[in-house]
Amino acid sequence: MRRPRSERMPVGAPGIWHLVSRCVRRAPLLQGPGRREWLADRFAAWFDVLAVDCLAYALMSNHIHLVVRTRPDVAARWSDAEVTRRFLALRSVEDGAPGVVPPAQIRHAGMGVQALRDARKTLAHPGVMMRAMKEGFARWVNQQEHAAGHVWESRYQDVAVIDAGGAFACIVYVDLNPFRAGLVQDPAKSAFCSAAHRLGVQSQAADRALGERLHVLSGHPILDSKGRPDGSWEWTAADIAAVTTATARLIRTGKGALPAGMDELLPRLGISRDKWVEAQGRGGIMSGNVIGSHQARRKLAGAGRLASDKTGLFGEGLI
Repeated sequence: MRRPRSERMPVGAPGIWHLVSRCVRRAPLLQGPGRREWLADRFAAWFDVLAVDCLAYALMSNHIHLVVRTRPDVAARWSDAEVTRRFLALRSVEDGAPGVVPPAQIRHAGMGVQALRDARKTLAHPGVMMRAMKEGFARWVNQQEHAAGHVWESRYQDVAVIDAGGAFACIVYVDLNPFRAGLVQDPAKSAFCSAAHRLGVQSQAADRALGERLHVLSGHPILDSKGRPDGSWEWTAADIAAVTTATARLIRTGKGALPAGMDELLPRLGISRDKWVEAQGRGGIMSGNVIGSHQARRKLAGAGRLASDKTGLFGEGLI
């Protein structure tokens, strides 16, 4: 039995998550005029309010992918007044986006110590964003179509990304979504996808505001075979873009090579070099419960968590 989200993805806890939400019956309900623009603009607005980083995204015709990092450390540094302003914004959602809070409302909010503590936790979690976005978008689409009914298949899926290898593989996987779907031959030309923004924001792109809010995980720790810290990979937007482009070329033609150093880096990340291209060319692999190396998953299993992995990227020993 799947554990409650409050246990899988605790409010106020740091972590990296792959979030996926699909349209009902996999229908292309995001494909209509202005619909993905609506989503991109409002996601950008939410990332301006929450202590949540956007690491990757792909807004497809019938589903969305987000890779996010929750940042309770950032929320802890905000002043009480700033926490109050942001919390009131997410409590006054307007058309799927955080509301605008008048200064007078902030001054008279009167949030106590416990309320502020709870607000900091809420602001460092994507749950309120996903709920408001999905509800607002469903109402908007139904108004456009003069219809009623569900737009989204179910609640969003959350997959824990538990180490550097998992984060690297998941970000590239999300950036390859339009390519894998056959919509583009070059990931850099992907619409409504973070791949197009890795080497600099496209000033004319319809998702420009969301692309401007991408974060890069620099200095993410790498673990050795026993799960101990063993240096870090100082990845950049250009690094991710180069690997994504090279991987797409290998999937499409079987020719070329990954950027220099990847053959040495992938094993250190717990990733099978032989399975990298094959796995990144398959849809649906970054689902399940967690994404990460066998060593990291084994550690989770010791804590009583279900640590299965569907990717095939991280060697033997699926738990």
